[in-house]
Amino acid sequence: MGLLPDYGDIREPAVRAKYGKLEATVGLAGNSLLFVGKLVLATAVSSMAVLGDSLNHLMDIVVSGVILYSFIVTAKPADEHHPYGHGRAESILAILVSFLVIAMGILVIHEALSTLNTPNIEANLTAVMILLAFTAVKMFLSGFAFSVARKIDSAAVRADAWNHLSDSLISIAVAIGVGITVIFPKYIILDPLLAFGIGLFVVGVGIKLTYDSAKSLMGSAPDRATLEEIERCARKVPGVINTHHIEIHEYGAYKAISMHVRVSESMGAAEAHDIAEKVEKCIEEQFRTRPIVHIDPVKSHCEECELAMIKDVAKGFPGVISVHEATILHGAGGAVVDMHVLIDGATSIEKGHALVHDIMAEVARRFPDFRADIHLEPCTGNCPECTEECDRKGGVDR
Repeated sequence: MGLLPDYGDIREPAVRAKYGKLEATVGLAGNSLLFVGKLVLATAVSSMAVLGDSLNHLMDIVVSGVILYSFIVTAKPADEHHPYGHGRAESILAILVSFLVIAMGILVIHEALSTLNTPNIEANLTAVMILLAFTAVKMFLSGFAFSVARKIDSAAVRADAWNHLSDSLISIAVAIGVGITVIFPKYIILDPLLAFGIGLFVVGVGIKLTYDSAKSLMGSAPDRATLEEIERCARKVPGVINTHHIEIHEYGAYKAISMHVRVSESMGAAEAHDIAEKVEKCIEEQFRTRPIVHIDPVKSHCEECELAMIKDVAKGFPGVISVHEATILHGAGGAVVDMHVLIDGATSIEKGHALVHDIMAEVARRFPDFRADIHLEPCTGNCPECTEECDRKGGVDR
């Protein structure tokens, strides 16, 4: 992140918006330079391909302006009509950006087809070198936008970064095309054909951006890393057996989180409330949002329930692929949960031993009446021939 200044904690909406506005401002400046430069060059050399590329940059200016406005809106605090803030304005305006990109692609295609029968270009190798210099500017804008997108995990900025990158590829193609027509004038038809290809490419990019933006707006399942972080907060609190039904709705930087926490039915209401408060506090510190935690009491004498919960505890550890053949054995030393844990075959013996120790310690902490007996099994990655059930091949055990 060497290109970026340090504005503070990106989990704060105002800080996240500051990075987004920075990317949009840099994009506005760079695209304005490229639009004017290529428009002048296109007029000088009478190239439809260069003109189409310059019009593409005109649309990029609009795109950067929309992104800038979207982050101005998302930075607004929550109000009576928007209790979760204005974060989804980013996705809504990203769809508008996508439509504008598609419209520009159609315009470039129209201009290319109108000159297909009468191509005319008066370029030289100097024009080719200028085009390559312009391409370097676009590559910088792409790299900068990708840095911001990674920093704040923004779909709109990521879309803009891909837009910059696709423009760079277009500019390289235009430079090559113009160079060919300079060296081999008989291939002058290549100029409008390249413009036509550029138009198709831009339309394709616009359609993909529309899909990605709509998908973000509709909502998607949270990634495994986020779920594990939430589960980790719950596991830290004594008395929590396990968690389930974790739901996350994203509004830009703000996340609305709700979850269910299982505790023993013999627990008092005050203690259960205290557990919910502690889980909420941990999640609030981690995600800068106030979650809703529902307490679910479970019967402590239900062995099937406890076996399922113990399996969930084991599955919650990073590196565990699947838990199977889990049974409860009763003996003179008490109840033993015998289970097989599937891990990656490349895991070292040292890490495997530490994993077993951690699972056993966690089971003992949450279920003092049980002792875990764990058998590690390596996953070779050869799913068709593997006899174990796991989520990698659609097994029912995870």
